[in-house]
Amino acid sequence: MTRAGRVRLNTTAAAILALCDGKCTRAEIVTRVAGAADPSLAADVRAFLEAARRSGWVVER
Repeated sequence: MTRAGRVRLNTTAAAILALCDGKCTRAEIVTRVAGAADPSLAADVRAFLEAARRSGWVVER
């Protein structure tokens, strides 16, 4: 977090949040970002989504 209260995101985190538009499910976001080839990245995407939900950056319906 920066002094102004902003959070710097890496490219992957920004891509994940860009998909949080109400059109994709959590599973679809994981698949789009991680694909089927990298299970460890899929776990990271799921963890990021959970952290974003806890932080109030995204809201699940």
